[in-house]
Amino acid sequence: MLTLEHQSAEDFRDTPYGRQLLSGFRCLLFAPGLEREFRRYLDRQARLAQCLGACLLLAVVGGYLYVERTLFAYSDPRWLLELTVLRLLQMVPGVAVLVITVLHSRVRVIANQLFPLLLVMVGAIAARIDIQYEVVQPEMAFRYGAGLLIVCSFFFLGITFWRALASAAAIILLDLIIASMILSSADMRVHWISVSYYVLLLVIGAVSRYVHEYSQREQFLVRKLLGWVAEHDAMSGLANRRSFDTALKQTLLQARRDRQPVALLLLDLDNFKAYNDNLGHPAGDALIRQFSEVLASFSRRPMDLAARVGGEEFALLLLNCDAQAAQVIAGQVLAALAERAIAHPASAQGPHVTASIGVAAWRHGQSAEQLYQAADAALYHAKQAGKNCYAAA
Repeated sequence: MLTLEHQSAEDFRDTPYGRQLLSGFRCLLFAPGLEREFRRYLDRQARLAQCLGACLLLAVVGGYLYVERTLFAYSDPRWLLELTVLRLLQMVPGVAVLVITVLHSRVRVIANQLFPLLLVMVGAIAARIDIQYEVVQPEMAFRYGAGLLIVCSFFFLGITFWRALASAAAIILLDLIIASMILSSADMRVHWISVSYYVLLLVIGAVSRYVHEYSQREQFLVRKLLGWVAEHDAMSGLANRRSFDTALKQTLLQARRDRQPVALLLLDLDNFKAYNDNLGHPAGDALIRQFSEVLASFSRRPMDLAARVGGEEFALLLLNCDAQAAQVIAGQVLAALAERAIAHPASAQGPHVTASIGVAAWRHGQSAEQLYQAADAALYHAKQAGKNCYAAA
C-alpha cells in the first residue's frame, strides 16, 4: 500500500483532505463539510481541557470570594454584596460546563457552540469587578481578571482561532463600555493603561493561537488522509479489499439485526489484459478510473459501498436491496458503461469496453464468505455466457 511518505497531496487531490491540503487554509477555515468535521474533532479533544478549565474557574473564583469577604468584611456592605453576587455569577458558567459534560452528546454539541458566550460572560463580569476596584481603590485588589480571561480564550479551552479572537475582542469592548459608564473622565484616562494591556494580550494570544491551530489543522488533514489511504484504493478512489471485507461483515450484521435484504455485485472488466497489452498500462489505469466513476455513481446511499477488490475486479455492496432490484442496478451499470463508449480495439465483444457482473442476494444464515462465493460463481456464469452481461446466483 502506498503511503504519504511516497506520495504527495497532489496524488490525493480527489479526496477532500488532499484538496484542502493543496488549496491551503491561511484563513484557518476549511470547506464547510471538513470544517464541521474538524470542529467535532476539536470539541472531543477539548472536552477534558474545558472540564479542567471549569474546575479551575470554580477554585480560583471561590478562593477570591473567600479572601475578599475576609479582607473587606468591614468595608462598604453594598460593594461587598455586589462583589459576592458578581463572583457567584462568574462561577455559574463553570458549573454549567461540568453539568453539560455528563449529558447526551447532542446537548454537548449545542453547548460547545455556546461556550464562547459563556467565556465572554465571565470576562465581562471580571471587567466589572476590575473597574469597581479602580473606583474603590482598596489596599489589596484581585484585578486584571479580564486580562486573564483574554489569555484563556486563546489557550486551554479548545475553541477555534476566530471564536477565540471574537471572544477576546468582545471582552475588551465590554470592558470599555462598562468603564465609560462608571469611571470619570480622569479615571478613564488611567483605565486606558489597562485597555492597552488587554490589547497587547490579545495580539500575543492571537498570534500564538494562529500558529498552533494552523499546525493542528494540518495534522488533522494528514491524519485523515492517512486513514483514507488505509481504507481506499489510491488509483480508483474506491474502497480497497481490506475495507470491503470489513464492511461486508458489518453490513450483514446490520441486515440481520434490522431484517433488511442485502445484495452483492461482483464486476469484472472484460478482456482487460488485452486492453492493457494493446494500449499500454497508462491507458489501463485510466480505464480503471473511468469505470470506478461509473461504479461510484451507484453507491450514493450512506451504507452502500463500491470497492476495487482486485486488478480489474470490483464489488458493489447494497444494503436494503433485494435480488430483483440488484439485477436492475446491474443492467444500469452495463448501460452506463456502454454510454461512455470507451474504445477497446482488442475486444471480441465489440468495439467498446464491456463488463461482466455476478449478482447475489444474501440469504438468512449465510456468512460473508458464502455470499461472496455466490456472487463470484454468478460472475463466472456471466463470463461463460459470453461476457457483457450479468448473471444472478
